[in-house]
Amino acid sequence: MNRLEKEIIKEKKKSEVLLQKVNTELDQLNSEHARIKVSAKGKFLQLYIWDEGYDGTNGRYLSKVEKGRAVNIVQGEYYRKLKVILEKRLRLMDRTLLGLKNSSISDAYKLLGKGKQRLVDPIEVYDERYRKEWEQCEYIGKQFEENAAEIYTDRGERVRSKSEKIIADKLFKENIAYRYEYPLDVVQLGTFYPDFTILDEVNRRNIIFEHFGLMDNEEYANNAVSKIQIYSRAGYILGDNLYITMETSTKPLDSRILDGIIKQIKR
Repeated sequence: MNRLEKEIIKEKKKSEVLLQKVNTELDQLNSEHARIKVSAKGKFLQLYIWDEGYDGTNGRYLSKVEKGRAVNIVQGEYYRKLKVILEKRLRLMDRTLLGLKNSSISDAYKLLGKGKQRLVDPIEVYDERYRKEWEQCEYIGKQFEENAAEIYTDRGERVRSKSEKIIADKLFKENIAYRYEYPLDVVQLGTFYPDFTILDEVNRRNIIFEHFGLMDNEEYANNAVSKIQIYSRAGYILGDNLYITMETSTKPLDSRILDGIIKQIKR
């Protein structure tokens, strides 16, 4: 699924929620269908109604006492108009999604066959190939100390802590492409090794995920803050392309926070 389809699906869900709310409000409102005319006279409104039994040309003037009735009628009119627009938007988005599904840009490349594909340089690399090439990137990560504990993930890679294993296994289970301790060069500051570099497939960019595991150690905590500041200066924004988790000796990694981050990354 490409970026455009995901954005349309997101908008479709918003419209569906609004439509449900509109239908609920209409059911509860039970408003009249009488015609209302509103004339603005400075700060004041003059209300006229054409209701049952009235056959005049200019409508019957509504007094202040009857203003609530006018509000009810106009509110119902607004909801009915909004309902028509939302239903139209949903039909349009459904047709668009169907059209995009049946006319993917990558189809032109896929239909060539594997032999011919090797002779072609496609204008746009389709998502599956882009992810595969990203995952196959070779790199040299940060070296382990000689006496460091040997902890391995379900994917078979060595990590530095049990919490990093939990994070790595969760990413792997959720089919999120990532690299462990992939080198990041920051201008004038040198090379850093973020715990996890995650592929944002929709936007085709990298997301940094750092876990700070010794936050009750003052020196470690200060270094963690410095690292976050460095990422910020390098263009990484918390909650966008930078995510962090923390723990102390008495406050371990919260799986609920991790699940929330995973959900945010997959959106």
